[in-house]
Amino acid sequence: MPRVLLISIDGLAHFYWNDPAAQMPVLRGLAERGVVADGMATVFVSTTWPSHVSLVTGVGPRAHGVVSNHILNRATARAEDLTGDPVYDAADLVQAPTIYDRAHAAGLRTAAIDWPATRRAASLDFNLPFFKNQQIFEAHTAPAVWKELATLGYPVERQGEWAELPRRFLKDAMVADLAIDVLRRHAPDLLLVHFLCADSHQHLYGPRSPEAYWAIAYIDGLVGRVLAALGADGLDRTSVVVVSDHGFFPVMREIRPNVRLRRRGVLRLDAAGTLAHAQARFVMNHGAGWVYALDGDPARLARDLRPELAALEGVSAVWTPDEYAALGLPTPEENPRAGDLLLEAAPGFMLSDEMRGDDEHGPPRYRGTHGQRPVHADNHALFVAAGRGVKRGGRLGPITSRDVAPTLATLLDLPAAPAEGRTLTEVLG
Repeated sequence: MPRVLLISIDGLAHFYWNDPAAQMPVLRGLAERGVVADGMATVFVSTTWPSHVSLVTGVGPRAHGVVSNHILNRATARAEDLTGDPVYDAADLVQAPTIYDRAHAAGLRTAAIDWPATRRAASLDFNLPFFKNQQIFEAHTAPAVWKELATLGYPVERQGEWAELPRRFLKDAMVADLAIDVLRRHAPDLLLVHFLCADSHQHLYGPRSPEAYWAIAYIDGLVGRVLAALGADGLDRTSVVVVSDHGFFPVMREIRPNVRLRRRGVLRLDAAGTLAHAQARFVMNHGAGWVYALDGDPARLARDLRPELAALEGVSAVWTPDEYAALGLPTPEENPRAGDLLLEAAPGFMLSDEMRGDDEHGPPRYRGTHGQRPVHADNHALFVAAGRGVKRGGRLGPITSRDVAPTLATLLDLPAAPAEGRTLTEVLG
């Protein structure tokens, strides 16, 4: 019976692979037994939620429907952070079949630990979803999973605290421990595992910082522990694929489009400095972000605002919905979670939701960011594969994240399915 282990190391840019300061003996050893791609192009918007959904569906946001981490709910006019409080079940969010959907339908056992966009995913037999809030953890994790965590002695009361950026490395250690337990107790044919602290440390301290290098080495050690749990002949029986979801950029300044919108008169704050009314509102996704036009004629308002926002220092591009298809994104008519304008920050800048004050730029909240288009070399992600069904020393040039799901399907002996990516047949055998 084929078995596949898919490990995501959030934010591990491909540029670290050729960086001698990045200590990754486990991953480099895995590549020696298999293959490493010459960079993997992510999707746009290149944040965690859409990127991870593309990895498991083989299609981009226009097809799978997850357009970014942060969106505006047009019905409530409230910004929603899918990563902090996932308000949607998987079935309400993901509009394309996933590799775990297909594996489960074929009778294979499936499991996921901390994988994005999996809340109440019916096709996962064991699932501890990615949440950042203790109440959300307790309310939306399956009772049987929560009970098993407690029985095994995991600190269930600390899940929310450990999921926050400064302490995320503690949660990652638990993710590794739980992956080992799940392999032993549930024997899944497909296991998805997600580590986040490399992303967290790069946001907080910047890419190529000492803290980032520490996080990479730390996660490499956690991956080693999971691989050791496969047993001495584990790679003979298991296909192991290690990916990341996007790269990383250093940040020097932040851009505040909502301040420009407020000064333009289409956004108004109350005396306390909170949002009172908005004809248009910007929602950031770090290196990119959406402007939602909420009153009157959205298309006309977006056209009027485009040149003003494009003129902001650090904004590298602004697109209207008629240009979204070329970016792999849906229009607002196709998917209301998409905005009426899309902004991208130039490298060195990030976008902010800040609405107060008169400064349209300021010191950044984070030292590192992502979200920009995959055309930037620093935004390329990592792909390493080894084990059952993977040629040793195979050559693999640049690939895309949409190639991962078709390749996993082949490794699981599942029939081919429609995808934007391709099966990486040159390294399979």
